[in-house]
Amino acid sequence: MLQRMTDRSPYLAPDGVAIVQVAGRPAFTTPEGGRVVTDEALVEIWRRASDHSGDADSSLSADLALVHRAARACLAEAGLLRRAGATPTPPPRSPGSSPGPSVSAVIVSYQSQEWLGDCFASLRTQTHQPIEVVLVDNGSAEDPLPWIARHYPEVIARRLPQSRSLAEAINVGCEAASGDYLLILNPDLALESEAVAELMRIAQDDPACGAVAPMLRFWWARAFVNGLGNRVEDRSWGTDNAIGHLDLGQFSDWTDVPSACYAATLVPREVWLAVGPADPGFALYYEDVEWSYRARLLGYRVRAAPEAIVYHAFGSRVATGDEPGLTPRKLGHVVYGRLRFAAKLLDADYRRRFLANYRAEDRANALSAWRAGDRPAALAYLGGWARFARSRMAISRAHRALAARRRVSDASLFAAQRLLPAGLTWNGLPELTLAIVETIYLPLLLEGRTRPVPEFPRGTS
Repeated sequence: MLQRMTDRSPYLAPDGVAIVQVAGRPAFTTPEGGRVVTDEALVEIWRRASDHSGDADSSLSADLALVHRAARACLAEAGLLRRAGATPTPPPRSPGSSPGPSVSAVIVSYQSQEWLGDCFASLRTQTHQPIEVVLVDNGSAEDPLPWIARHYPEVIARRLPQSRSLAEAINVGCEAASGDYLLILNPDLALESEAVAELMRIAQDDPACGAVAPMLRFWWARAFVNGLGNRVEDRSWGTDNAIGHLDLGQFSDWTDVPSACYAATLVPREVWLAVGPADPGFALYYEDVEWSYRARLLGYRVRAAPEAIVYHAFGSRVATGDEPGLTPRKLGHVVYGRLRFAAKLLDADYRRRFLANYRAEDRANALSAWRAGDRPAALAYLGGWARFARSRMAISRAHRALAARRRVSDASLFAAQRLLPAGLTWNGLPELTLAIVETIYLPLLLEGRTRPVPEFPRGTS
């Protein structure tokens, strides 16, 4: 049972949490070495709580005192404050011993050896077993296979002599895998011990399940959402669902998402064979959303697993907020990827609207980059469109073949995602300010739409 906390209950600042500046804004450091952007108002509440300043709310109005209480609750749930006397997290359960449907974890690695140990170790501790691990090294400069054979001999490892598209490398791994279910993973992540069991529970409960998307959280800010699946709109780039949100349990009722992110996705093998493999025409980016929306066009569901927690380094790095944007090469892949997605999957009306919007955005961005003297970026936009023009005939053939099998309209495909929340990030970092607490998290706490927290016992306000 949760102990009810008074406004005078003490908090402590956890080791590793401090205030720094990121591009002129205050930010919390996290115990894992990451950063969470904030504002001075929330910093002051954090300071008063962590240095035991007494009844800091006594001079506030009732409404403002409620906001401050919510702020302390959010800071504590974010791991930026520690409630004194809080119960330690129980140790993970031991791996399961009863046989279940076999799962093959398919990992594509590129210059990623430093992350593989944590990823492999988390797969060993899964309560669902057996899990076969298949790694495809996509032409890394240093061959990781001898290190894998020495330390993880159970891993089936393949090495591509030259780097291919991510989609091609995933397909190589899936062809080598023998499991009833394919768990496609990035190397820069670690799974909580119950994650695969939860993914399997959802997949096995639904005959129409085409894929299951776990709750990805940031490796370096572990209470914040990296994405619960992802999606594509008729403008801007694709985005991860709920990115940057503090996970208070408010996503526990999500059952479906538009798409599953290939950072971590569970797919029944029979569905992978029915839908077809990842499209190797995508050099990088959009291969996961194309496969997911393709599966949904064919009548499958992409299910959400908000209780299957996976920590993701998101780009194989600990973000600082100072990272540069996409390289021109990657920018060209993004431009081409979203054009290929729209032209291959969508019927005439939606395809025209998507492509017209993308054309207007890319023209404006290319002109802006050119005027700013960033000619490589401007040429990347043009290069993406030139590649699209060269491949239009092949994409049209793929579109016609898919249209003959289609079971779902474009309107149905995109209807539900209009209700998904916008992200809460700044310079690639999660954002937690007093205004965000007041407008987004306080209503959730008052309405009981979160997991129970000591500051807001059920039935109180």
